[in-house]
Amino acid sequence: MLIEISVGNYRSFQKTVTFSMVAANLVAKDKSLDEKNIVEIDSALGLLKSAAIYGANASGKSNLAQAMEFMRRFMIDSSRETQSTDPVDVEIFRLSSETEKQPSYFRVSFLMDGKKFNYEFEVNRQRVISEKLTYVPKIRETSLFERKLDKITFSKKYGASGLEKRTRHNALFLSVCAQFNVEIAENILKWMDLNFK
Repeated sequence: MLIEISVGNYRSFQKTVTFSMVAANLVAKDKSLDEKNIVEIDSALGLLKSAAIYGANASGKSNLAQAMEFMRRFMIDSSRETQSTDPVDVEIFRLSSETEKQPSYFRVSFLMDGKKFNYEFEVNRQRVISEKLTYVPKIRETSLFERKLDKITFSKKYGASGLEKRTRHNALFLSVCAQFNVEIAENILKWMDLNFK
């Protein structure tokens, strides 16, 4: 289940914005509304079963959908659909000189197999700047891997030994890992493809 998605310096989003499925700490007068529309994950987290995005023309609704599609496509295809000389097909926010040289930022938090995962990356037209995957197996957040430019570190549990050497500057480590059958990466990309289409 999707918890939230954040995007920054992409198309019409200069600053980071977040679309969240976390239910507000409000109680409806009619209790059945809460029961039908909220999934209680634990005592601290309830998620909405559905949400709507609405607003005036040119307020960013389509750009949020495009950000989600770029994120899905880049996560799934960056290691198999591009060559080392190809630019990254990301569209930065163009109306500010402050952000024109900054990377675009993408983050998704979700529940998969009863665990919370957080995955984020920063990318510009030339390369992946950073990338990080964490999860919460029980109580504490644990890092599965972290990348800063071409330096990639990962836990033994992630099982990606040697794949950091096979990761191009313009491809995501997560995508490379899925291509080489790292189970966690494969499951995340399956989840992404299923939930972001």
